[in-house]
Amino acid sequence: LREAAEAAAAAAEQEFFEPDADDVLDENFPPGRRRFEPRQLTEAEEAAVSEILQPGNPAEKLFEINNTPITRKDIATLKPLEWLNDEVINCFVELLRQHASEAEQAGEPLPKVHIFSSLFYTKLAESPEYTYGNVRRWTKRAKVDLFSRDLVIVPINQGNSHWTLGLINLRQKRFEFIDSMHGSDGGRLAVLRRYLKDEHQDKKGAPLDLGEDWVDISYTAADGTPRQTNGFDCGMFMSRTAEYLVRDAVLDFTQADMPNLRRRMVFELSQKALTD
Repeated sequence: LREAAEAAAAAAEQEFFEPDADDVLDENFPPGRRRFEPRQLTEAEEAAVSEILQPGNPAEKLFEINNTPITRKDIATLKPLEWLNDEVINCFVELLRQHASEAEQAGEPLPKVHIFSSLFYTKLAESPEYTYGNVRRWTKRAKVDLFSRDLVIVPINQGNSHWTLGLINLRQKRFEFIDSMHGSDGGRLAVLRRYLKDEHQDKKGAPLDLGEDWVDISYTAADGTPRQTNGFDCGMFMSRTAEYLVRDAVLDFTQADMPNLRRRMVFELSQKALTD
Protein backbone atom coordinates (compact mmCIF):
# COMPACT_ATOMS: atom_id res chain seq x y z
CA LEU A 1 0.00 0.00 0.00
CA ARG A 2 2.84 2.37 0.85
CA GLU A 3 4.51 1.75 -2.53
CA ALA A 4 1.23 2.36 -4.32
CA ALA A 5 0.69 5.61 -2.43
CA GLU A 6 4.22 6.81 -3.23
CA ALA A 7 3.74 5.92 -6.90
CA ALA A 8 0.45 7.85 -7.02
CA ALA A 9 2.06 10.87 -5.36
CA ALA A 10 4.97 10.77 -7.82
CA ALA A 11 2.57 10.58 -10.77
CA ALA A 12 0.57 13.53 -9.47
CA GLU A 13 3.75 15.55 -8.99
CA GLN A 14 4.89 14.72 -12.51
CA GLU A 15 1.61 16.06 -13.88
CA PHE A 16 1.88 19.19 -11.77
CA PHE A 17 5.47 20.12 -12.59
CA GLU A 18 6.52 21.44 -15.95
CA PRO A 19 8.75 18.91 -17.76
CA ASP A 20 11.60 21.42 -18.06
CA ALA A 21 11.39 22.69 -14.48
CA ASP A 22 15.11 22.27 -13.82
CA ASP A 23 16.01 24.09 -17.02
CA VAL A 24 13.67 26.96 -16.19
CA LEU A 25 15.45 27.53 -12.89
CA ASP A 26 18.75 27.95 -14.72
CA GLU A 27 17.50 30.44 -17.32
CA ASN A 28 16.36 34.05 -17.18
CA PHE A 29 12.74 33.12 -16.63
CA PRO A 30 10.56 34.34 -13.77
CA PRO A 31 10.32 31.98 -10.80
CA GLY A 32 7.47 29.49 -11.04
CA ARG A 33 7.57 25.85 -12.09
CA ARG A 34 4.03 24.56 -11.74
CA ARG A 35 0.79 24.91 -13.64
CA PHE A 36 -1.94 26.47 -11.54
CA GLU A 37 -5.48 26.68 -12.89
CA PRO A 38 -7.75 28.56 -10.50
CA ARG A 39 -11.07 26.80 -10.16
CA GLN A 40 -14.27 28.57 -11.13
CA LEU A 41 -16.39 29.83 -8.26
CA THR A 42 -19.53 27.83 -7.65
CA GLU A 43 -22.96 29.31 -8.27
CA ALA A 44 -23.41 29.86 -4.54
CA GLU A 45 -20.00 31.52 -4.26
CA GLU A 46 -20.76 33.81 -7.20
CA ALA A 47 -24.02 34.80 -5.54
CA ALA A 48 -22.16 35.60 -2.32
CA VAL A 49 -19.70 37.79 -4.25
CA SER A 50 -22.54 39.67 -5.97
CA GLU A 51 -24.13 40.30 -2.58
CA ILE A 52 -20.87 41.67 -1.15
CA LEU A 53 -20.48 44.02 -4.12
CA GLN A 54 -23.98 45.50 -3.73
CA PRO A 55 -24.15 49.27 -3.10
CA GLY A 56 -24.48 50.36 0.51
CA ASN A 57 -22.93 52.45 3.26
CA PRO A 58 -19.31 53.01 2.13
CA ALA A 59 -18.12 52.98 5.77
CA GLU A 60 -19.76 49.64 6.60
CA LYS A 61 -17.19 47.09 7.79
CA LEU A 62 -17.70 43.86 5.88
CA PHE A 63 -14.88 41.80 7.41
CA GLU A 64 -11.49 42.14 9.05
CA ILE A 65 -8.15 40.49 8.28
CA ASN A 66 -5.26 40.72 10.73
CA ASN A 67 -6.86 43.72 12.47
CA THR A 68 -7.35 45.55 9.16
CA PRO A 69 -11.02 46.24 8.41
CA ILE A 70 -12.35 45.94 4.89
CA THR A 71 -15.22 48.33 4.27
CA ARG A 72 -17.76 48.41 1.48
CA LYS A 73 -15.78 51.30 0.01
CA ASP A 74 -12.62 49.17 -0.01
CA ILE A 75 -14.25 46.13 -1.55
CA ALA A 76 -15.79 48.34 -4.26
CA THR A 77 -12.27 48.79 -5.66
CA LEU A 78 -12.56 45.17 -6.83
CA LYS A 79 -15.41 46.04 -9.15
CA PRO A 80 -14.54 46.25 -12.87
CA LEU A 81 -12.63 49.36 -14.04
CA GLU A 82 -11.51 50.27 -10.50
CA TRP A 83 -8.03 50.66 -9.00
CA LEU A 84 -7.30 48.44 -6.00
CA ASN A 85 -6.51 50.36 -2.83
CA ASP A 86 -3.85 49.64 -0.20
CA GLU A 87 -6.30 48.08 2.25
CA VAL A 88 -7.42 45.44 -0.24
CA ILE A 89 -3.86 44.74 -1.39
CA ASN A 90 -2.46 44.45 2.13
CA CYS A 91 -5.27 42.18 3.28
CA PHE A 92 -4.59 39.98 0.25
CA VAL A 93 -0.88 40.02 1.14
CA GLU A 94 -1.90 38.71 4.57
CA LEU A 95 -3.73 35.82 2.90
CA LEU A 96 -0.59 35.06 0.88
CA ARG A 97 1.51 35.06 4.05
CA GLN A 98 -0.96 32.73 5.72
CA HIS A 99 -0.96 30.36 2.73
CA ALA A 100 2.85 30.33 2.53
CA SER A 101 3.20 29.70 6.25
CA GLU A 102 0.71 26.83 6.24
CA ALA A 103 2.39 25.26 3.19
CA GLU A 104 5.81 25.49 4.85
CA GLN A 105 4.54 23.97 8.09
CA ALA A 106 2.93 21.14 6.11
CA GLY A 107 6.22 20.45 4.33
CA GLU A 108 4.85 21.21 0.88
CA PRO A 109 7.54 21.58 -1.84
CA LEU A 110 6.99 25.32 -2.31
CA PRO A 111 9.43 28.23 -1.99
CA LYS A 112 10.01 29.67 1.47
CA VAL A 113 8.64 33.16 1.00
CA HIS A 114 8.44 36.44 2.86
CA ILE A 115 6.10 39.16 1.58
CA PHE A 116 6.31 42.78 2.64
CA SER A 117 3.31 45.07 2.82
CA SER A 118 2.72 47.84 0.30
CA LEU A 119 4.20 50.38 2.73
CA PHE A 120 7.63 48.76 2.93
CA TYR A 121 9.18 50.09 -0.27
CA THR A 122 7.82 53.60 0.26
CA LYS A 123 9.26 53.69 3.78
CA LEU A 124 12.58 52.29 2.55
CA ALA A 125 13.18 54.38 -0.55
CA GLU A 126 10.78 57.30 -0.77
CA SER A 127 10.58 58.95 2.66
CA PRO A 128 11.88 61.07 0.98
CA GLU A 129 15.01 59.07 0.06
CA TYR A 130 16.63 55.72 0.80
CA THR A 131 16.64 55.25 4.58
CA TYR A 132 17.32 51.76 5.88
CA GLY A 133 16.57 52.90 9.41
CA ASN A 134 12.91 53.34 8.48
CA VAL A 135 12.51 49.59 7.95
CA ARG A 136 15.33 48.19 10.09
CA ARG A 137 12.95 46.58 12.59
CA TRP A 138 10.44 45.20 10.09
CA THR A 139 11.92 41.71 9.84
CA LYS A 140 12.51 41.58 13.60
CA ARG A 141 8.85 42.39 14.27
CA ALA A 142 7.84 39.78 11.70
CA LYS A 143 10.20 37.27 13.35
CA VAL A 144 11.73 36.36 10.00
CA ASP A 145 15.31 35.87 8.85
CA LEU A 146 15.28 37.00 5.23
CA PHE A 147 18.38 34.93 4.53
CA SER A 148 16.47 31.76 5.35
CA ARG A 149 13.94 32.53 2.62
CA ASP A 150 14.00 31.47 -1.02
CA LEU A 151 12.09 34.51 -2.21
CA VAL A 152 11.31 37.95 -0.81
CA ILE A 153 8.36 39.68 -2.49
CA VAL A 154 8.14 43.49 -2.44
CA PRO A 155 4.98 45.24 -3.71
CA ILE A 156 5.87 48.67 -5.10
CA ASN A 157 3.46 51.58 -5.51
CA GLN A 158 5.15 53.76 -8.12
CA GLY A 159 4.23 57.39 -7.60
CA ASN A 160 0.84 56.37 -6.23
CA SER A 161 -0.19 55.61 -9.80
CA HIS A 162 1.10 52.15 -10.78
CA TRP A 163 1.69 48.84 -8.95
CA THR A 164 4.75 46.73 -9.74
CA LEU A 165 6.63 43.95 -7.98
CA GLY A 166 10.24 43.65 -6.85
CA LEU A 167 11.77 40.29 -5.95
CA ILE A 168 14.83 39.33 -3.97
CA ASN A 169 15.39 35.81 -5.25
CA LEU A 170 17.89 34.30 -2.82
CA ARG A 171 17.50 30.83 -4.28
CA GLN A 172 18.68 31.90 -7.71
CA LYS A 173 20.73 34.96 -6.67
CA ARG A 174 18.64 37.43 -8.64
CA PHE A 175 17.00 40.79 -8.10
CA GLU A 176 13.91 40.82 -10.30
CA PHE A 177 11.38 43.42 -11.41
CA ILE A 178 7.96 42.46 -12.77
CA ASP A 179 5.81 45.19 -14.31
CA SER A 180 2.56 44.39 -16.09
CA MET A 181 3.31 47.35 -18.39
CA HIS A 182 6.85 45.98 -18.98
CA GLY A 183 8.50 49.23 -18.01
CA SER A 184 12.00 49.84 -16.63
CA ASP A 185 12.79 49.18 -12.98
CA GLY A 186 13.86 52.83 -12.68
CA GLY A 187 16.62 52.07 -10.18
CA ARG A 188 14.40 50.01 -7.87
CA LEU A 189 16.53 46.88 -8.16
CA ALA A 190 19.54 48.91 -7.00
CA VAL A 191 17.46 49.90 -3.96
CA LEU A 192 16.71 46.24 -3.19
CA ARG A 193 20.42 45.37 -3.55
CA ARG A 194 21.34 48.10 -1.11
CA TYR A 195 18.62 46.99 1.30
CA LEU A 196 19.77 43.37 1.29
CA LYS A 197 23.35 44.40 2.05
CA ASP A 198 22.20 46.70 4.86
CA GLU A 199 19.94 43.98 6.28
CA HIS A 200 22.79 41.46 6.27
CA GLN A 201 25.17 43.87 7.94
CA ASP A 202 22.58 44.74 10.58
CA LYS A 203 21.27 41.24 11.32
CA LYS A 204 24.38 39.12 10.67
CA GLY A 205 27.06 41.62 11.65
CA ALA A 206 29.02 41.12 8.42
CA PRO A 207 29.07 42.54 4.88
CA LEU A 208 27.26 40.66 2.12
CA ASP A 209 29.08 40.01 -1.15
CA LEU A 210 26.68 40.50 -4.06
CA GLY A 211 29.25 39.82 -6.74
CA GLU A 212 29.00 38.74 -10.35
CA ASP A 213 26.89 35.68 -9.54
CA TRP A 214 24.02 37.99 -8.47
CA VAL A 215 22.14 39.47 -11.44
CA ASP A 216 19.43 42.07 -12.04
CA ILE A 217 16.52 41.15 -14.30
CA SER A 218 13.66 43.36 -15.50
CA TYR A 219 11.20 41.16 -17.35
CA THR A 220 9.81 42.21 -20.71
CA ALA A 221 7.14 40.96 -23.09
CA ALA A 222 9.74 38.65 -24.61
CA ASP A 223 9.94 36.77 -21.29
CA GLY A 224 6.25 35.96 -21.44
CA THR A 225 5.25 37.69 -18.22
CA PRO A 226 1.57 38.75 -18.08
CA ARG A 227 0.83 42.03 -19.84
CA GLN A 228 -1.77 44.57 -18.78
CA THR A 229 -3.71 46.18 -21.63
CA ASN A 230 -5.68 48.83 -19.73
CA GLY A 231 -4.97 51.57 -17.21
CA PHE A 232 -6.59 50.20 -14.07
CA ASP A 233 -5.66 46.53 -13.52
CA CYS A 234 -2.06 46.98 -12.33
CA GLY A 235 -2.97 46.19 -8.72
CA MET A 236 -4.63 42.97 -9.83
CA PHE A 237 -1.67 41.95 -11.96
CA MET A 238 0.76 42.69 -9.12
CA SER A 239 -1.33 40.84 -6.52
CA ARG A 240 -1.92 37.78 -8.67
CA THR A 241 1.74 37.67 -9.70
CA ALA A 242 2.61 37.57 -5.99
CA GLU A 243 0.09 34.77 -5.48
CA TYR A 244 1.48 32.70 -8.33
CA LEU A 245 5.01 33.14 -6.96
CA VAL A 246 3.86 31.93 -3.55
CA ARG A 247 2.33 28.90 -5.27
CA ASP A 248 5.50 28.38 -7.36
CA ALA A 249 3.23 28.69 -10.39
CA VAL A 250 4.03 29.66 -13.97
CA LEU A 251 2.92 33.24 -14.68
CA ASP A 252 0.46 32.34 -17.41
CA PHE A 253 -2.64 34.40 -16.56
CA THR A 254 -3.74 37.14 -18.96
CA GLN A 255 -5.76 40.33 -19.13
CA ALA A 256 -8.81 38.25 -20.09
CA ASP A 257 -8.65 36.55 -16.66
CA MET A 258 -8.94 39.79 -14.69
CA PRO A 259 -12.77 40.00 -14.34
CA ASN A 260 -12.92 36.50 -12.85
CA LEU A 261 -9.81 37.07 -10.72
CA ARG A 262 -11.37 40.23 -9.26
CA ARG A 263 -14.45 38.30 -8.18
CA ARG A 264 -12.27 35.49 -6.88
CA MET A 265 -10.39 37.99 -4.72
CA VAL A 266 -13.65 39.29 -3.26
CA PHE A 267 -14.56 35.74 -2.28
CA GLU A 268 -11.10 34.98 -0.86
CA LEU A 269 -11.08 38.12 1.28
CA SER A 270 -14.55 37.29 2.57
CA GLN A 271 -13.36 33.77 3.48
CA LYS A 272 -10.01 35.02 4.83
CA ALA A 273 -8.19 32.35 2.84
CA LEU A 274 -7.00 31.61 -0.69
CA THR A 275 -9.05 29.18 -2.75
CA ASP A 276 -7.68 26.39 -4.93
